[in-house]
Amino acid sequence: MEPESASALPYTATRVPSRETGSPLVDQFSLVQGGLIYRFQAAIHMAMPDRSGILKRALLTTLITWFPLLLLSTLQGGALGPQVQIPFLHDFGVNIRFLIGLPLLVIAEAVIDPRLNRAVRHFVISGLVRPDSLHDFEEVIMKTNRLRDRSIPALLILLAAFVPSIWYRETELLRHGVSSWHNIASPFGGSLSLAGWWFGFISLPLYRVLLFRWIWIVLLWTVFLRRVARIDLRCVATHPDGCGGLGFLAQAQLFFGFIGFAASAVMAGALGNVIAYEGASISSLKFLVIAFCVLIVAVFATPLLALTPKLAMVKRKGVYGYGALGTKYVGDFDAKWIHGHPSDHEQLLGTADIQSLADLRNSFSVVEEMRVVLIDRRTLVGLAIPAILPMLLLIMIATPADQIIRAVLKLLL
Repeated sequence: MEPESASALPYTATRVPSRETGSPLVDQFSLVQGGLIYRFQAAIHMAMPDRSGILKRALLTTLITWFPLLLLSTLQGGALGPQVQIPFLHDFGVNIRFLIGLPLLVIAEAVIDPRLNRAVRHFVISGLVRPDSLHDFEEVIMKTNRLRDRSIPALLILLAAFVPSIWYRETELLRHGVSSWHNIASPFGGSLSLAGWWFGFISLPLYRVLLFRWIWIVLLWTVFLRRVARIDLRCVATHPDGCGGLGFLAQAQLFFGFIGFAASAVMAGALGNVIAYEGASISSLKFLVIAFCVLIVAVFATPLLALTPKLAMVKRKGVYGYGALGTKYVGDFDAKWIHGHPSDHEQLLGTADIQSLADLRNSFSVVEEMRVVLIDRRTLVGLAIPAILPMLLLIMIATPADQIIRAVLKLLL
């Protein structure tokens, strides 16, 4: 095997002997530790795998995005008071975005990346990747690392985050004609306040950078799984997980619900503004809430579909393989016990041939019931719960207590 290029390993990786998989590339797999954005984080000593650096960066991003808004809106009288309809401290969307959503997007690196690393190592540790296929598996990792480290995706993320600010005028979903801390009223019309300028050109773009980067990581993970599906894995149709041995990937995928929770919290805050300041009701927004939750689940469950062609092939081979074995076995069984003449000392009662026939039928049933789609009810529920929780809290806050009580009693009685 040729030595890996410098770009094949994570930015902080060192080539030390592996004690787990026998491959530094596999042991140091990371979708976070690479690219322009990561190198900037490493330069300021606030990057993975340093957990303290992650917490510092979460605090720093909050200080950069939220605290100046508080300070500037206070200076111009928009933080509290009757001057505007939506003072800064009463803006649910903005405060939740930068005090909850943004820090969670940063902390998610320390939650999700180690789980993906563990899943990748499990391919080798479990024997799914044969020793003679390890080179192919490492090649997939190297290609993924090179894609992760390219400058173009990072530049596109930065452009998508900052370019919309050129046309920045309004900030929140469904807001029409409501005065807020973003604007300063004047005889000649409204203009952006200092806090509004900071929000549009600093705070909001930084939030977009983190959100778009996670979308890029989800795409990278999908590409990686699709490439892994093309190599020769030791998937067995009768594996007890019912997924040819790949069921562990569904468990790893559930941790993307952390991002779903952060995005849903931000959306719930924006909808909270619509309800509080525009008179909207939960019933009028229910289709938007449902569509958003469905979208979140679909985005984070979709990468698992990359393994479906592989699982379909494993199941197809299993059906034919066990079918051929069954044909041979029942033929021999029939020839021996139905049309043949077993020896006198061999009795049908208690013979292992009967049990073997039943075991073969059970094995074939396992193959037939094997799932070719890793997305099951547990996966959908596991991804849906984090997305739904902030919306449930919004519904509870926005719904009068007497209506909630009547609804509960109606369900119980």
